[in-house]
Amino acid sequence: MTKVSDIHITRWGQAGEKLILIHGGVQGSKQSGSAHFSKQEQLAQHGYEVLVPDRPGHGRSPTPNRPDDAEADGEWVAELLGDGAHLVGHSFGGCVALSAASRRPSAVKTLTLIEPGMQALAVNRLPVLLFLLRMLATLKLSFSAEQRIKRFSKLMHIPDAMGGVALNRKEYEGMGQAVSVLKVPTKETLERQLLQLRKSNIPLLVVTGGWSAGIDITADVVAKLGNGKRVTIPSPHHFPQVYSDDFNALLIQFMHETQH
Repeated sequence: MTKVSDIHITRWGQAGEKLILIHGGVQGSKQSGSAHFSKQEQLAQHGYEVLVPDRPGHGRSPTPNRPDDAEADGEWVAELLGDGAHLVGHSFGGCVALSAASRRPSAVKTLTLIEPGMQALAVNRLPVLLFLLRMLATLKLSFSAEQRIKRFSKLMHIPDAMGGVALNRKEYEGMGQAVSVLKVPTKETLERQLLQLRKSNIPLLVVTGGWSAGIDITADVVAKLGNGKRVTIPSPHHFPQVYSDDFNALLIQFMHETQH
């Protein structure tokens, strides 16, 4: 079992309310969590102690003897919450953050999900179904692990600077293998966790960049099930948190409003 002591954590700021940022991506990437949230370093100047862990098998954290697993990562993130923190999760990291929040709801001040990988909740909607079918074709019909991760990055509109381009062929192959065994939560698990969120009255914010109907519809469903707020911050890719300063302004306002 992974523990917080096993995780490399980037820290911005020394005082204030704790803010934990959980990145997405797949194992084998040398990209650190801090690269996925580079603009959020500015939040330390607004009175927050910002913690950005590298999930197991990412950045400078050691690779575990398991694939990316939202439930397994949710255990150590729940531990990292300590006496209480604001929690943000991006993409697959959104699934991790939700898992952690459902484990220790009393320790979560707010939960923000950015383009969460929760399409299982909205597979009955045509744009989401088409999105998932394209993803399935990418994962199952690619001729090699390298081609698989390149096609996956293109499908997800992942910028080169955020892992869309690997350092070398070996890294491509590792990421391509990892994405094929990624353990995404089931619809039933996500529904149970969002119900727990709702019952615990945890303030929820769900953000997308507006570039994908499938991702937008998924976000709408997540916000509805979790009794949350839904916002679009225009972005041409999967990382609206680094495309402009709008995400930081929105997050600060959301955290401030829910604490007063």
